[in-house]
Amino acid sequence: MSTLSVDTIQGKTTAGTVAMPAGVVIQTVDFTYATTVTTESTGYVDTGVSAVITPKFSNSKIYVTGFLHCRIYGAHDHGVSFKLRRTVGGVVTDVYTAPLTYEHYFYDGTANTTIHDSITRFPMFVVDTPSSTSACTYAYQYASMRTSDSNDTQMQPASANSHGFIMEIKQ
Repeated sequence: MSTLSVDTIQGKTTAGTVAMPAGVVIQTVDFTYATTVTTESTGYVDTGVSAVITPKFSNSKIYVTGFLHCRIYGAHDHGVSFKLRRTVGGVVTDVYTAPLTYEHYFYDGTANTTIHDSITRFPMFVVDTPSSTSACTYAYQYASMRTSDSNDTQMQPASANSHGFIMEIKQ
């Protein structure tokens, strides 16, 4: 059995460049956000959940994973939709919009409306190709999708964290 022990790996001709095979994770950035954000808006608003990565190679794939902690509260049908956006040099691109997720409630036909309170973590896994070596900010937005009543949707309810990570993958 052989053992290879090194303190530093340095490129032969350029100190910051070492040839790595495709599929290798070049860097990872993790993020956590715990501040509660509440909306009744049916338009997309910021969740506060974001992170920045600066790709080392312009042809890298960026793998973004988010676990978004959300509380849906109200009567009747109510749902939430999420969007992942990338900003590079002031240019904003919608990378992915998740399908609408509904929570279904029941109305008993009287003045007594069944109120439902659902707290869950929504996972989102997205692969992006920004074709850039500039700083890329990935940020999540959400929209409260309600069919009636005044329902609200909270991100990071009671300071429960939303979290995730971003990985640059060599191509």
